Amino acid sequence: MTAAPPPNFDPNPDPEPGPGGRMDNFFPGGRPTAAFVDLDILAANFRSLSESIGSQRGVLAVVKAEAYGHGAAEAATAFIEAGAAWLGVATVEEGEQLRKVPAAAGDAVRVLVMSGAFSGLASRTVAAGLDAVVWNLDQAEALSAATSAVGQRARIHVKVDSGMRRLGIPPGEAAEFLARAGKLKGVEIAGLMSHLARADEEDGAEATEAQFEVIRALLDDFRAKGVLPAIVHAANSAGALAFPDAPGGMVRAGIALYGCPPVPAPGVDLRPAMTLKSAIVQVREVAANEAVGYGGIYSRSAAGRVAVVPIGYADGYPRLLSNRADVLVRGRRVPVAGRVSMDMLTIDVSGIEDASVGDEVVLIGAQGTDHIACEELAARSETITYEILSRLGVRVPRIFLKDGRAVGSRILGGGPP
Repeated sequence: MTAAPPPNFDPNPDPEPGPGGRMDNFFPGGRPTAAFVDLDILAANFRSLSESIGSQRGVLAVVKAEAYGHGAAEAATAFIEAGAAWLGVATVEEGEQLRKVPAAAGDAVRVLVMSGAFSGLASRTVAAGLDAVVWNLDQAEALSAATSAVGQRARIHVKVDSGMRRLGIPPGEAAEFLARAGKLKGVEIAGLMSHLARADEEDGAEATEAQFEVIRALLDDFRAKGVLPAIVHAANSAGALAFPDAPGGMVRAGIALYGCPPVPAPGVDLRPAMTLKSAIVQVREVAANEAVGYGGIYSRSAAGRVAVVPIGYADGYPRLLSNRADVLVRGRRVPVAGRVSMDMLTIDVSGIEDASVGDEVVLIGAQGTDHIACEELAARSETITYEILSRLGVRVPRIFLKDGRAVGSRILGGGPP
């Protein structure tokens, strides 16, 4: 499932890094920057969300964009072991890669391509046994044509625009579309779906309920005509958590499974699965009023000490966090000092007298009794948790944990899992 570890990788160093620990226990002599992904937490999040929505609805685990930066192969395996029968991806290419993962290789696990099953990829979609979301007849016809060459059926999910005003068939045209698509050779209409535009907003309830009304009216009409597909899904993470009466027998859960629920989720145990760490590689004295870094935008009114950490915006740590964010060193918060550059950033460790080269730096996650939440970084960089996680750079190794121990690592984008 995982490729060879980075050079000098010690999967289970002793002592384990923590407050006062040293990341060079993991990467002796190498670049000490990595994202640690707890597979047990991912599995627990899936089980917790599944229990919260009840046995009458299933959960499709969305693992697009390398499982929001966590590692698609590893996250998919964790979700499947926790009971997932459906996975969601954005593109055919992502679906093909998932089919190479042993846990997702057979038809027992369905993989839904949600936004990239274009006509030119029809043969590959069918050959990989992927379900495909369609929003125009050209897609369905291309999939039908591909079934003869490939020798197996094409399963489609018809997307209706209930109010998102993005992809989807207008509700008034959906019945005719189902009738025409249903006559195509080799095509099985497996599902009907829509997508919510404002389910994660505090004032989005009215708009969301309006979308539900459109969907329920369609379901009633299709049920009466005997053309209602077996699977209906409209709710995303926010829809599943905030609207327990959302229509459909399946929900598509993404960000919630990674421990960053987009709406309050009381009673649902969803924990962050990723910790982003690096280490101090240099500590130096700075004089009072001495400028630090590009543009000289940081200085101290009194003499102090700054430290360099080898992670930057090319690794996905936003440049907008310059002078805005904190990190954890020896269990204490210290500020990012000056500009975040492409490959490194500087932190002010004046308040930590014994801070030294090799000390662990936590940029996302817990250390000691404190915690840097992904939500905090998203707010300070004026974005959302989805972007913080999914833009974490491919050159940052992901180290996968089970039972608190490292079980493997991978450079995302470095080839098939």
